[in-house]
Amino acid sequence: MGINESADRRHTRGVTSRGPLGKTLAIKAARVRADFAFAITDALVVVAAYVIALAIRMLDPGVSPRYWPELMTYLPLLVVLHIGANVLTGAYGHVWEHASIAEARQVLTSNLGVLTVMVVVVAVQSDRPIPLSTLILGMAIATAGMGLVRFRSRMFSYRRMASAQRRPRAIVVGTNRAAAVFAREASRSLEILGFVETVATETERWLAGIPIIGTIDDLERFVSDLNVEQVIVVGGSDELVRRIVDLCLGIDVRLRIVPDPEAILSRTQGAVDVRDIEVSDLLPRPTVQTDLVAVRELLKGKRILITGGGGSIGSEIVRQVVQFAPAAVYALDRDETLLHEMLLSLGSRKDEVTPVLCDIRDFETLKRHVTEIRPQVVFHAAALKHVPVLEEYPDEAQKTNVRGTVNVLDALRAAGGVERFVLISTDKAVRPSSVMGASKRVAEMVVQQEAVRSKEGIFTSVRFGNVLGSRGSVVPTFVRQIQAGGPVTITDPEMTRYFMTIDEAVQLVLQAASMAEGGEVFVLDMGEPVRIYDLARRLIRLAGLVPDRDIAIQIVGTRPGEKLSESLAHGELIPTLHPRIKVTRPPSPGPVTMYDFVALLDQLAAEQDLVGVREGLRDLATHEWDGFEVITLEESEKANI
Repeated sequence: MGINESADRRHTRGVTSRGPLGKTLAIKAARVRADFAFAITDALVVVAAYVIALAIRMLDPGVSPRYWPELMTYLPLLVVLHIGANVLTGAYGHVWEHASIAEARQVLTSNLGVLTVMVVVVAVQSDRPIPLSTLILGMAIATAGMGLVRFRSRMFSYRRMASAQRRPRAIVVGTNRAAAVFAREASRSLEILGFVETVATETERWLAGIPIIGTIDDLERFVSDLNVEQVIVVGGSDELVRRIVDLCLGIDVRLRIVPDPEAILSRTQGAVDVRDIEVSDLLPRPTVQTDLVAVRELLKGKRILITGGGGSIGSEIVRQVVQFAPAAVYALDRDETLLHEMLLSLGSRKDEVTPVLCDIRDFETLKRHVTEIRPQVVFHAAALKHVPVLEEYPDEAQKTNVRGTVNVLDALRAAGGVERFVLISTDKAVRPSSVMGASKRVAEMVVQQEAVRSKEGIFTSVRFGNVLGSRGSVVPTFVRQIQAGGPVTITDPEMTRYFMTIDEAVQLVLQAASMAEGGEVFVLDMGEPVRIYDLARRLIRLAGLVPDRDIAIQIVGTRPGEKLSESLAHGELIPTLHPRIKVTRPPSPGPVTMYDFVALLDQLAAEQDLVGVREGLRDLATHEWDGFEVITLEESEKANI
């Protein structure tokens, strides 16, 4: 135990041993000391106040200098009267950091009482020892001085609080009614400096008492000149949001958006909903909406199996499917950790999903599980997807993406009862240049063949581009690089990709399941492709940083198997009832040819002939087949397919 600590404890014991009376006396003594300090300060304030008051009065040349000795005679009386009045009115003994109007009233009352007494004292004397104007001015100065002494902590505390609660300076993009309502509602938390309109007008206008300062073309200048901290878009289109981001790429300002301006107008929410601009706001098209009625009719009361249920797409399918009242949901994956994380993400609904730990490459185990489940609707999302990795390991792509798909279909055929089957595919399957894309195109061919040979189920594929936020995709990679301080690595400045959100991808999968007739490949109309270089710059900007200043962008060259641009289909895209979804029916080899190829690829993969597997997948996927050979179930059984 240290010396200081021992002394502290002895001191504590000494105070405690005094008992309640000792504590009371100690508290009163402390208050007396504090009040005595205030009284001494008040005395000095009183002396200074009346001296200053008389000095001001003596500025008049006609005033006699005799008042100075008279004032000195009366100053002790003034001090006693002021302090006595303060005691009588209770102007001592307060915690002035929490003082209010009541305490201020006490100080004012005591000083008015002193003024009254002194006016009477001076008035009854014929020679007026102190001018009445000096008494009045002195009382006013004394009151102000005492108030300043007492309320200084409160004023400084208020200033600190006001500084801590300083409202960020903001500009609102938009001049519609929603923007005006937002500005009024947000004025408590933001200092709205002005509105910025999208189209210039000649007249100077105001909105909600705030000026319209110009157009978005001058946004960079406004941010710099007005020291703007936030730019908030109200009621803007997706194109406007992307334009704002582009204009602010080199500006250090926070970008935010009001996602639902109609909610402000209808007052359906208690507070103004403002969020930071997200990557999904930058998609060059409107988001896809799903016909929920058709999906519910498909899934309600059905047994549903999702392979790859722990992956990015598979887990989102699970989350959305459970909302449509299915009879049972089974999530199959070979990764126990991903299955566990998926279940945790469901929260209170995790008991509605049954995890199945199984590898689709293990046919016998897979067949046993499928036979027990007897699923009616199947979403096949299990796959290997990373392009550079599969270039090095084409045999693994064959075992999972091709043979795994065949295994799932064979197990379903053995179990019976399947009504709908949807394969999750990729735009990399179109004219594939990579092993990953070729293996997914072959998987599509396998599903096309199953659509022809099956007598009871509908089998289809869904093809989409890069999914924002999926594991290992470009966006999470860029985000990690930005968080690490850069650089952000780009393969080629001209590389473009189609993008969609995970939510959109799953909506497309569910919609395809409800619309499918069998054998087609569904494709989402994803608008114009996005340059990866532009996406990287926007992501840096959305992180509150400036590209090439805070985060460097490094060009590293294309990786094996990558193309500069992707296509959604090879051939004609046929419209559907959904305005944003189309279908294609790409040509495929006959079942005998295709399954002979698959068996050959299996053999090459088993022998670890990586060159043979790589070339075989690409040959099968890229060959210009003349058409689609139809074969009956009886013929396929005779051919032992």
